[in-house]
Amino acid sequence: MLRTGSALPTLALLGAGGAIATPAFAQDTAEAPAGDAIIVTGSRIVRPNLESNSPIAVVDGDATVENADVTLDTYLNTLPQVNPAGTTTSNNPGNNGQSNVDLRGLGSNRNLVLIDGRRPMVSSSNQDVDLNTIPQGLIERIEIVTGGAGAIYGADAIAGVVNIRMKDDFEGLDLRGTYSNSIGLGTGDAEEYQLSGTIGGNFADGRGNIAVAFEHAEREGLIKSQRDFSQQATSTTRTFPTGRLVEGNNAIPQDAIDALFATYGVTSGAPTSGASNIAFNNDGTLFGTGIFNNPESVTNYRYPTGSGANANTNFFPDFYTYNFDIINLLVLPLDRDSAFGRAHYEISPAAEFFAQGSWTEYNSATALAPTPVSTSINNPASQTSQRNAVSSLVEVGSRATAFVVPVTNPFIPDDLATLLAARTGDNTQFVGSGADEPFQISKRFLDAGLRQQNFNTEVLQGLIGLRGEFAPGWNYEAYASKGKTTITADLQGNVNVQRVQELLEAPDGGASICDGGFNPFGVQPLSADCLDYVKEAAFTTTEFTQDVYQGYITGELFELPAGPMSMVLGAEHRKFKYSYDAGTLNGPIAGFNTGTDDLGTNTFTDFFGELLVPLVDGGFVDSAELSLSARRSTSDYNDIQNGIDGEKKDSWAYGATLSVAPTQDLRLRASYQRSVRAPNFGELFSGGGAFPQYFDPCSASTNFRQSGGEAARDLCIATGIDPGAVDNYQQTPGSQVYLGTIGNPDLDPETSDTFTFGGVFQVAGFTGSIDYYNIKVKDAILLPDPNIIIAGCYGYLGQNPDLSFDNQYCSYEGDSILSRSPDISFISVPEELGGDGSGYFQNINQGTIKTSGIDFQLGYKLPTEFIGPESSIDFNLLMNYIIDYKVEELPGVVIDYADTVSYFGANLGTSFPRWKGNLQTKVNFSDNLALDTRLRYIDGMKNRASVQFEGEEFSGVDSVIYVDAALEANVENFTFRVGANNLFNKGPELYAPNVQSGTDPSLYDVIGRRGYVSVRVKY
Repeated sequence: MLRTGSALPTLALLGAGGAIATPAFAQDTAEAPAGDAIIVTGSRIVRPNLESNSPIAVVDGDATVENADVTLDTYLNTLPQVNPAGTTTSNNPGNNGQSNVDLRGLGSNRNLVLIDGRRPMVSSSNQDVDLNTIPQGLIERIEIVTGGAGAIYGADAIAGVVNIRMKDDFEGLDLRGTYSNSIGLGTGDAEEYQLSGTIGGNFADGRGNIAVAFEHAEREGLIKSQRDFSQQATSTTRTFPTGRLVEGNNAIPQDAIDALFATYGVTSGAPTSGASNIAFNNDGTLFGTGIFNNPESVTNYRYPTGSGANANTNFFPDFYTYNFDIINLLVLPLDRDSAFGRAHYEISPAAEFFAQGSWTEYNSATALAPTPVSTSINNPASQTSQRNAVSSLVEVGSRATAFVVPVTNPFIPDDLATLLAARTGDNTQFVGSGADEPFQISKRFLDAGLRQQNFNTEVLQGLIGLRGEFAPGWNYEAYASKGKTTITADLQGNVNVQRVQELLEAPDGGASICDGGFNPFGVQPLSADCLDYVKEAAFTTTEFTQDVYQGYITGELFELPAGPMSMVLGAEHRKFKYSYDAGTLNGPIAGFNTGTDDLGTNTFTDFFGELLVPLVDGGFVDSAELSLSARRSTSDYNDIQNGIDGEKKDSWAYGATLSVAPTQDLRLRASYQRSVRAPNFGELFSGGGAFPQYFDPCSASTNFRQSGGEAARDLCIATGIDPGAVDNYQQTPGSQVYLGTIGNPDLDPETSDTFTFGGVFQVAGFTGSIDYYNIKVKDAILLPDPNIIIAGCYGYLGQNPDLSFDNQYCSYEGDSILSRSPDISFISVPEELGGDGSGYFQNINQGTIKTSGIDFQLGYKLPTEFIGPESSIDFNLLMNYIIDYKVEELPGVVIDYADTVSYFGANLGTSFPRWKGNLQTKVNFSDNLALDTRLRYIDGMKNRASVQFEGEEFSGVDSVIYVDAALEANVENFTFRVGANNLFNKGPELYAPNVQSGTDPSLYDVIGRRGYVSVRVKY
């Protein structure tokens, strides 16, 4: 609370009793004692007891822990304005163990998280704040402003601001312990607990205060096999622990395959020549892996149930694929310690010193199935990157994407040797030809263990400042903060491809290099000696530093008939430094994505101002006021690692809000905000890629093939499907496609325009608000969904209506941009769609995002004196309705994703239920006993793929209601609470294609009923 010597005339709409009387929310107001002044999120102008002119939801700090949530994101993700994104269940796609908040689904990098209006330490190159690093013990309230706020707070506040207000004058002792565990879908397998303590007190006759909070929290990891719905993967892989023969141009003749499989008793449905559908049994025989929805099913598979081959029963025996989900993580483990302290001391009304410090250290992990090896292997003479392996078996200028095995390898089974000897062709990628030519195999390394990332994150930040009144009615504040984040990752389960290749090429199968050598044919054990030889320990270190310097003055300019005109003027400088040490990942490693070292800086210099103009005070309306804001920002980027000095970029953010109160019980408000988001380090300088699930229109059963006739068939052939197989081709379920990206140091800031209109009202005992918002982001930096390119090629989304192969979505300079075998494995992006000339997508300012909707909040307090003199029932309803969520990722292709549920490969937080809401009810039997219930509603949705491929069929989800309940009792200084989340044990909605585990685990509850107890003592 900022105390001043002035008290501005205000609009007292709701008054002291107007806040919604629930434990969780207050309606658009931050209350202060009479005569005191506060700063409301969305403005730095000091106002006593004044409601915000911007749409704002206020959450009481106690609400974040009442349901035994050990991390802040778990609670925030239940709010209708928030799209659950990087959460406790973000294993794959992963979020490096971090938790973020995503307002309106615009991305966690398009909203700001603040602590008392100031920027906390960031934890990623996107400059996101990891909510795991914010302790909950000292939180007074959380104010969520939706819509742009860039003019007030600077770059990134496109979707809005989550401002965490900490307790400023805490006195006493507050101790709390919570424990929760599953009692639903599983029992006792999802343990979480948190211990916290806060101590503080005033000194110097109340002119100073010191408060310190400590927390320890732990969360037990949950494996997918512990839930029935997630035991079997809903997507597939072609990299098996059994090993698989990868055929190329020198394929095995069909008659040789038929003859061999006839000896196994297979009279029909033997593997098709050239389809790479032959894998290895442990007894030296071969088995056919089958083809989805095709007469060619699995043949001669000889592994017992429960073996390392682990066939996915969702698809077996139609075709064989490895069930990699059974040992993946569903809920990420967490072990966190944190401390937060703050102090202030008023030397005089003109000078109050304040300081703040925080420290958090936590360990988390993600885990995926053992490594499927896939990396490039080149001839030593044509090696282009140290991340590629080399082999003299590969021709100069060629590249292999699987292990290359010489026919002299001593472990080759006799049956496989028979097939290899029947070859008569020539694969020009490899030396030799015919029967003597090397061959390729794919292999998953079970012995190397899980691909587990163990993260240790440490965040430190310190802040000092001075504030006070330097003239009657004029105040100032200046502060400096410095922070550092260090993330070390222990990456387990990596395989050194070069060393495996050496074992394969050794005349004795590698026995002279390590004990026993390497037998890749089947699920064969690898000796400890060989495992030590091929496993590659990998450690990466990421470090961020952030310096912020800010100062501003605020006060009254002069008196107008309706009251004093107030203003703010200030300046801010921020410097962000990012370094990444890739360690051994910068080599021929399979497991975790290889990387290169990074080092760079971003700096921002801003000047900002606000003006509050009272227009009317009494008369034809009760009151009216206009506020204006503007910010000039200069950003500068430097890629030190690669010697790139970025060009300085200037941008403006500005806004205006109008508030009119026709009566004391109704206030109308409207606003316009222009905000900006500066490109972050990853977008400017770093590359990457994505492996999303995709839909293939060329599958014979699709509507495209059924209704497209010869034109559809011809286009599928032109884009890479063999003419002899096109009529029976079926895409492998859950298959993924790669699209690579590179940075662009010439990126401009994104801009957004936000319009809001609504009102706050109090009538017949009800207190509520309703607000319309419309946010449009222009020059957006977006990675296009590969499905859009695929859809554009095959005549969806209004593109390529003639199904021409020459269309930009299909080909470039006569070659297909879709790499097939026969599933699509890679998309080479042409320059017309944003490619860099080598097939990678270069980050550019070409996208747009537009979303609009309505927020609604209603509260009511019902006296129930028939129960007792202190009894009442409090109701609070929060709802959000999405009108549209339109994205233009590629020029001219606009898709409305409102009312769609997401799938794997789309960004986290991209499910958009049309309706989402919470109804919280508190029955106060007395001052000391209460029953809380919370209903969380998520609307039904169609599949995201259905709006990309109109006319095709995909499964969606039904609406769902989760019910939470708790009983709370106060006994003197103690508060006891016992309750259950997801009381009726509602499972997640299942659909396909999905994000992971058959569902969207960030949106839906994957744990089941969770009981909890908490004890709190305050003195």
